[in-house]
Amino acid sequence: MSDDEVLYCVNHPNVETRLRCSKCGNPICPRCAVQTPVGFRCPQCVRSQQAIFYTATPLDYAIAVVVGLVVSTIAAFILGQVGIFLALILGPVAGGVIAGVVHWAIRRRRGRWIWLVVSGCIVTGALVVAFYPFLRYLFTPQPVAYLPAFFRIDLIIYVVLAVGTAYARLR
Repeated sequence: MSDDEVLYCVNHPNVETRLRCSKCGNPICPRCAVQTPVGFRCPQCVRSQQAIFYTATPLDYAIAVVVGLVVSTIAAFILGQVGIFLALILGPVAGGVIAGVVHWAIRRRRGRWIWLVVSGCIVTGALVVAFYPFLRYLFTPQPVAYLPAFFRIDLIIYVVLAVGTAYARLR
């Protein structure tokens, strides 16, 4: 390559550059460059290198959904009974337990989106617990006091704290 040769970024064809990926040699602009211990790399090479760490299979995602829904519904039912103050304390604990149980159930494999599946399970479990009195009201002849889901501050606190903890543990 001569010093006068003009290169254009692989991802941004209108941007001139002199920088190349240290792995594949493609020209990349400073916006695309990812700094690694061995030099700058393009996003495609970094993504392919990180992909080897994710070993979860589609069956692991299905197991995560089933286990996550069961455990998070039980946790939401328990934390829905303890009140706001204990939900502040036990919400992160419950999120860590849910993440740990799911991680154990999928045999400690890592998946790029397992954290999202578990977070969705936590939200779904809380919604089941929040709307359970309403469903009971629909299917029983005697009226039951029903408090709408958006008034369940304890469940909202639990969901926010548990999702944050599960995200941190599984990401």
